[in-house]
Amino acid sequence: MYERIVVPLDGSDVAAEALPHAEALARLAGAPLHLLRVIDVAPLVPGGFGRAFPSPEAWRLMLEAEAAERASAGEDLARYARELEQRGLTATTEVRTGAVVPELLAATRPGDVVVMATHGRGGVSRWFLGSVAEALVRRATVPIMLIRAEDVPSKEDDGG
Repeated sequence: MYERIVVPLDGSDVAAEALPHAEALARLAGAPLHLLRVIDVAPLVPGGFGRAFPSPEAWRLMLEAEAAERASAGEDLARYARELEQRGLTATTEVRTGAVVPELLAATRPGDVVVMATHGRGGVSRWFLGSVAEALVRRATVPIMLIRAEDVPSKEDDGG
């Protein structure tokens, strides 16, 4: 069936809604779970990438922010992996850095299935915000299982 269940987790409650579905599929397939977080450094660069060469101070700040984000991501993924292992499953973790969609695609291999939650935004909202799920569905070479997330307010929705 599937050799590995890949679960992209971005630290949000919405993304974590995919875990019970991924766990059920892993049990059916007898496959390990691979928990994945991609750190997109573009938002971490002060002033964005508009300048060809960030100042040394901006570069230092970006590297510090990336290191902190990487450490936090690793801790979150390790916690989820421990919980899954306590329930008798095998789970590995991976933190990648770069543009989200290309990194998610690069992290998959033949025999994988990606299980991820999505807000299911459509129309203008998707046009403005982009859609990682839509991009994966269009470009992936492995199956993608999308889980429609409940209406969990995001940090952006509550101004935080």
